[in-house]
Amino acid sequence: MDKKDLWPKEGKLKKVLIILGVVIAGALTIVLIEEKTGMKLSRRVTFLIAFACVGIWVYKPKRNAEENKKEL
Repeated sequence: MDKKDLWPKEGKLKKVLIILGVVIAGALTIVLIEEKTGMKLSRRVTFLIAFACVGIWVYKPKRNAEENKKEL
């Protein structure tokens, strides 16, 4: 079993894993910035992360016919 078997090529699971990574990375970054600088970040940063997650979920790239042939 290698990395290609574990990571989904397309679908909802792949989007969920990407969104989960964005949320975790964003939350850790917000906490790190707040702890190191002592300033409180506004709610705009949280909304920015939420909009990024919605954008990732809605994004549907068009596939080329050549890419489909390569996968078969």
